[in-house]
Amino acid sequence: MDSVWYCEIIMDQASFNIRFLSHPMTRRQLLKSVASIGALTLASPSPLEAVTSSLLGSLSPNYLFLTVSERLTETKGLMPVLSTRFYHALKAEYPFFDITLRALATECETANEGALASQLSSSSAVTAKQILCAWYTGMVGKGTHAQVITYRHGLGFNAVDDVLGVRSYCPNKPGFWAIEPRERTP
Repeated sequence: MDSVWYCEIIMDQASFNIRFLSHPMTRRQLLKSVASIGALTLASPSPLEAVTSSLLGSLSPNYLFLTVSERLTETKGLMPVLSTRFYHALKAEYPFFDITLRALATECETANEGALASQLSSSSAVTAKQILCAWYTGMVGKGTHAQVITYRHGLGFNAVDDVLGVRSYCPNKPGFWAIEPRERTP
């Protein structure tokens, strides 16, 4: 009996590993699983939604956040470490973030390329703004409760990175220079 071995690919910034799983899958089992996915897709009222919802449901929240972030920022290769930190900070800041993230992911998958902003529902647009603000400023939250996730790798610096270097130090939290200075009394 021929058997098809399946593998798990593990990638991160430091390494690339392929691990073959211990249980083989026979060719018959592989064909059955592919056929069942096809049958479910054809039986649903919207085949694209069936595939999208089944795939989105199986993704980990961190990977889903990274995928949605790459779609919103139109940037490939965002740092997974920062993505995880942004995800956890946004989840802590906004109580229903997981629910709205899944809704946003579904809308991102079904939206036309280039017209994403105009096709989002109001709750998904709010979530998209929260994600974009986090990636571009490097911070989550506002005021005294703002949490700085990154300074150097905020996407806001990408617009001028060919001309200006990001300061390697910051005497205060980012944006402190925008506050009107206090007068000094002698």
